Amino acid sequence: MNPWLAGGTLAALLHAGLPWALHQRLGLAVASRVRAGRGELALTFDDGPDPGTTPAVLEALGRHGVRATFFLLHGRAQKHPALVRELVDAGHEVALHGGIHRHAWLKNPLALFPELKGAKEALEDLSGTPVRHYRPPHGGWTWPLLLATRRLGLVPVQWEVEAGDWVPGARPEQVAAKVLRRVKPGSIVVMHDAGPGGRVAGKALLHLLPELLAAGYRPAPLSALSPMVAGTAELAPKLLAPVEAAFAWLYRVEPAFFGAHSVFRLSPARLPVDLPGLPRGTPAAEIHMDSERMRRAGEGGSLAAFRAARASMADLARAAKENPRFQEARVFFGTSLFWEVLAPLGFSSAPLPPGYARRVGLWMYLLHRAYGGRPLRRVEARLVYLTRDALLERYG
Repeated sequence: MNPWLAGGTLAALLHAGLPWALHQRLGLAVASRVRAGRGELALTFDDGPDPGTTPAVLEALGRHGVRATFFLLHGRAQKHPALVRELVDAGHEVALHGGIHRHAWLKNPLALFPELKGAKEALEDLSGTPVRHYRPPHGGWTWPLLLATRRLGLVPVQWEVEAGDWVPGARPEQVAAKVLRRVKPGSIVVMHDAGPGGRVAGKALLHLLPELLAAGYRPAPLSALSPMVAGTAELAPKLLAPVEAAFAWLYRVEPAFFGAHSVFRLSPARLPVDLPGLPRGTPAAEIHMDSERMRRAGEGGSLAAFRAARASMADLARAAKENPRFQEARVFFGTSLFWEVLAPLGFSSAPLPPGYARRVGLWMYLLHRAYGGRPLRRVEARLVYLTRDALLERYG
């Protein structure tokens, strides 16, 4: 291979490829979510301000009493200082999106720090508020840019849910539906108040905000929350996400999510063991825990996690009544290492075949640890179950 070509390829990988994989895709060393526990999330808007589109976004947020974070380009902010003051007066947070909307890969690495420093100071002068958070255009990072961000004391922010309001042909109701389908407690959602996305975002918010608030989500600016800069502890859940998705596809698992509290998923099944009055093979629904949602509920403490599970029982009852896939299920069952904890929710427990219980228990223990759970003394799972009649009587 030509040594110049090899050197250029290596330089491109180091400059763009590795930062793209580590920071943009895996979210390491940047904040893609906030600490949850009670349904907190952050709505963020990029590329503004724009007098043609930002006011519609501000009006929609104000109508529902929601405050957000605006990542502003300081060049545009200098042209529209009154609009900057308007969003600050409305209680929104001003954050930095840079000077001009250009990808970091195309910028001189040596000029990044002075450019960022000047833009931060200019934006603070315009807004009269401190600037604490930075997101680069296109969410594109390089290591010199990340270093400059840290040197300035800024929190590097990415996102967990991209609304797609900028996609050609995007319709407001589609954008809202996409966010509602993907959002979870702690999500940082990115939308736009300028450019093609800005022309859609204001109307999309009119669909999105009532649904988010009704589901129990608590939107707030980043400065009022706790953005979590991901370290290696966040790596295991991110790598397990495709495995969880493949499992859900293979076994036809679907979420029973009707609120920010929801932590259960369901799949059609047949009862795998004989239970009192319920022979093996009885039409059933198998309950699966959404590990990531439960982890986030647990960030508010073990009691918060229990409350999320208890609130989610009504979701199971609703799915039993409304979802055709589960209307024939006579029993709802799952496997758990925490069967004693589930007893107050109405679940009974039964032993599983010893070999199966150990294998499943070991896998569940590994998942528990991968998602940040504490070490456990026991790794043997038991079957937990609740009859349809008991579920509907208690939670329907």
